[in-house]
Amino acid sequence: MSLTIHAFPPSPRAFKVLFGAHQAGVDYELKFVDLRKGDQNKPEFLALNPNGRMPVLDDNGYVLWESNAIVNYLAAKNPRCALLPEDTKARLQVEKWQFWESVHWDQACAIFAFERLVKKVFRGEPESESEIARGTEMLNRLAKVLDGELGKRRYVASEQLTVADISIGSVMCIAEAVKFPLEPFRNIARWQADLKALPAWKKTAEIQQKYMAA
Repeated sequence: MSLTIHAFPPSPRAFKVLFGAHQAGVDYELKFVDLRKGDQNKPEFLALNPNGRMPVLDDNGYVLWESNAIVNYLAAKNPRCALLPEDTKARLQVEKWQFWESVHWDQACAIFAFERLVKKVFRGEPESESEIARGTEMLNRLAKVLDGELGKRRYVASEQLTVADISIGSVMCIAEAVKFPLEPFRNIARWQADLKALPAWKKTAEIQQKYMAA
């Protein structure tokens, strides 16, 4: 198998690309990058991504990093999955949400991931109340935007599942563990339930749990 995904499955960003591969129907080989052991800093990994970050895709020598770029590449590998529109305007409506995820949504969610998962599980440290307060303010502001859009249509960018949903929704794989304060947002809750019901999500969640316990 020529396509390899280098990832640490417990991470939401790794979950994103694995979910994307499963939903797009693209076969891959998983190369486990154990962040707990510093695999991301080894010379052989830095040769793939000098940033020392996962996930990384290697498709028979074509190397790609940044999770949203990888998701789009996987979607393009199988156009029949219809996750990435071919029409320019429709595609940009989807991609703008991926930019929003990278610049805004991910940054807010990462605060909860670090404070309530990384620090607790990997470092044995207590969460910072001031950081959680900052994250709550950010997430509430952004969730209003997302919830409003999901009140207009079934998925983020259209009535059909796209890479925008994969990019933004994958962080919900840790929603319960880090207690995202999203209770008031009923449209997000409905959308989250739709994503979690997908066979591709369930398959990815099984892989995540396997490596969480490893």
